[in-house]
Amino acid sequence: MKVLPIKSEETYPWILKKHYSKRLPSISYAFGLYDESELVGIVTYGIPASNNLCEGICGKEYKEFVIELNRLCLLNNKPN
Repeated sequence: MKVLPIKSEETYPWILKKHYSKRLPSISYAFGLYDESELVGIVTYGIPASNNLCEGICGKEYKEFVIELNRLCLLNNKPN
């Protein structure tokens, strides 16, 4: 398996159809998990909705650098 950067748009079907929230978050970075050439998972990172949270984590000076993991979705999420 390998992890590669992907376009945000490539995550939309995963998020809207497979993820329990069925909502698109703010996506700054997106990565796909590939098994051979098949996309079997996605993860996205973005800016948190709360500015207070960002400031609380890193202070005013660095709050614009805060990102969070906002979606993680696998094709087959069953234990082996």
